[in-house]
Amino acid sequence: MFPLLRRFISIPKQSIRSFHSFDEITPAKYISTRLQNGIGSRYVCQLQRLTIQICKEFRSSYGTREWIANDLTAFARQHPYVVIYVQPRRHRAPNLIGEYLSGDRQWIPLSNCDRHHVNWWIHTLLTQQGDPQWRLLKQMHTDSPSTQGVWTPFTNKSIDRTLRTYPDQDLIEMEYPQMTATQQIKELFEQQKLDKTT
Repeated sequence: MFPLLRRFISIPKQSIRSFHSFDEITPAKYISTRLQNGIGSRYVCQLQRLTIQICKEFRSSYGTREWIANDLTAFARQHPYVVIYVQPRRHRAPNLIGEYLSGDRQWIPLSNCDRHHVNWWIHTLLTQQGDPQWRLLKQMHTDSPSTQGVWTPFTNKSIDRTLRTYPDQDLIEMEYPQMTATQQIKELFEQQKLDKTT
């Protein structure tokens, strides 16, 4: 054991940092929309098949077995487009495998999850589109980019508001128009009353 510990201590700190760097492990991409699913057409759920692997005896499968006994039929009625398989496996941990229309598969371990966590994981798979987990390089995407940039609270305001120190006494009062539409209608109504009486 001591030679192994000596080897680990002799590793330079640079290599330890790069080994634990998630930037190299997790792939990154720009966010994009997939085929405008549900926009202008009917929504197509990307989850095609759901396989639930459980053990009938292990304690770690208790929450999964409880979800199958209580919630599986209601879920199957609500989502008839998803094929559900229950696969018993002796003395193994419970798993949840989702297969998507794109051919991708996602595997989620359900060890010691209660019924509500199993339900949460199944609905998470139901609302995803099957892409692997990516780090997003930008948090927004548009098909028609604008040259004016991202909207901020100061976008169409005068420049002097960005240079002020807040709270500012000039801006404490609300900015109302000179006369509201309701006040204009009341005034017209009063004028009509006066015209009728004269």
